[in-house]
Amino acid sequence: MTKEYTDNLEEIVTFGFEAIDPDEKVEVNLKDLMYVFSTLQEYQRFFHQPLHYKNIEDIERFLGSISINEHAGFKLLHTSIHEKMRNMLPAHIDAKYGEGDFDSPKLPFYYDENW
Repeated sequence: MTKEYTDNLEEIVTFGFEAIDPDEKVEVNLKDLMYVFSTLQEYQRFFHQPLHYKNIEDIERFLGSISINEHAGFKLLHTSIHEKMRNMLPAHIDAKYGEGDFDSPKLPFYYDENW
C-alpha cells in the first residue's frame, strides 16, 4: 500500500465532514469553550511570530510535556481536546471518530520520512 501525503492540512482536518448535518447545533459549556478558544489563541500568538521560536528549544519550551504539573502548550492542547471539546461532541459524532469516519486516507506531509 502506497502512502499518500498532502500539504493541504485543511483537507485532512475536514475529512468526512460532508456527513455532518450543517444545521445541527450543540449546546456547550461556555467556560469550556473559552478554555479551548484561549488555548488556540495562545498557539496562534506563539506561532504567528517566527522570532518566538528561533530554535527547537524554544518550541520544546512552549510545548512542555503532558505532565500533570506542566502548564505549557501540549498540556493545554491535550486538555482542550480530551477534557473539554470531546464532551461537546454528540454521541453519534463521537462514535464516528471511533469508527474512523473522519480519518483521512492522506497523511500530513510531515509524516513523510523523506520530508
